[in-house]
Amino acid sequence: MTRPNSPEQETTTTGNPGVDHWQNLPRRTLTIALSILPIVALGNVAVLVYSLGGIDISEKVKAPGLLVLAGLLVFVPMIANSIRLWIWARFLGLDLGFRNSLKVITGTMVTNSVTPSATGGMPIKLLFLMGEGVDSRRSVTLISFQAAEDTFLLVGFLLLSLGITGFAFFEFFSSDPELLARLDGTLRTVAMAVLWVLFAIAAIVLVIAGGLMGQRVREWAGRFTRRVKGWIVQILNDWLDVFRRGKGIALVNLGFSALQWVVRFSIAGLVLAAFGVEWQPVLFWLLQYLVQTISSIVPTPGGAGGAEAAFLLLFAPFVAMGVLVPAMSTWRLLHFYLPLVGAALTFFLLHRRDRARARAEERAAVEEAIPQPAE
Repeated sequence: MTRPNSPEQETTTTGNPGVDHWQNLPRRTLTIALSILPIVALGNVAVLVYSLGGIDISEKVKAPGLLVLAGLLVFVPMIANSIRLWIWARFLGLDLGFRNSLKVITGTMVTNSVTPSATGGMPIKLLFLMGEGVDSRRSVTLISFQAAEDTFLLVGFLLLSLGITGFAFFEFFSSDPELLARLDGTLRTVAMAVLWVLFAIAAIVLVIAGGLMGQRVREWAGRFTRRVKGWIVQILNDWLDVFRRGKGIALVNLGFSALQWVVRFSIAGLVLAAFGVEWQPVLFWLLQYLVQTISSIVPTPGGAGGAEAAFLLLFAPFVAMGVLVPAMSTWRLLHFYLPLVGAALTFFLLHRRDRARARAEERAAVEEAIPQPAE
């Protein structure tokens, strides 16, 4: 007689081994991992506060109300991003819901914090979407919708910011040879890394196409290529559907995307204004955009070290050093660690609720399967 699976052991089958493996992670192990994530996040906050040494932030803060405002606004991008995902899922006819969309976004945030920023959030978001039952092709479509919105708005905001400042930003960099040399070195490193990756991919493709890795690998590569082509065709059809009947939805989501990025890149300005620095919204928005770009290519979990160094490097010409260091630490606390704690707690609570619901459904199914005594 076989014993029914416990909630910790229950499995689902979709016919896709990759999806099944992700969806059927041992529940107990996942629960333990999620339980310690908030503790890890709080530990990171404690380490960051300790790194301030003898600097007394309270003495330097001139407008604490702005820090409170910034502390509330840091959660806006998480909510806006979840709404965007939910809206696009509804457009595609997916039963994802806002709660599961929030679970995907917060799970991606938490995972990004413990993986190198250079890895990127797209593969991680893909896995979380598949874990919520969205097939791989539709998951790629959802990600492509959001990526297109983000790229369009960020490029637009960047050009607008450069135009408002009269493109004086370039003159500033050219007037500081040391700063220009550092940026030039960073860009060269990134360019070389991209070239080496492209070269490696081209070499692997040629080796596989030539049959040097065996016929089995070549056949697998052929099946994978055909599958990717099928994905591309289906995703293009989804995009054509957007142009046919989804223009209004696209405009609504662009609005949420604009809110998300304007708020996200305004945190630095609010923090500096709280320390008594004259707020230059466009310049500070542009500087934080560059900080984010630099930290995203740093091969450390959550861009640790790279974000702090980039902030100090780029804001140094505009902020006194006595204010810059505590402002940087406060910005990192509010911009990264505070939303991370919120995301970890939210993800854990949502996961626990789903687990409790699964257990209740299983108990109900077992009770229905038990024959009832005749009256």
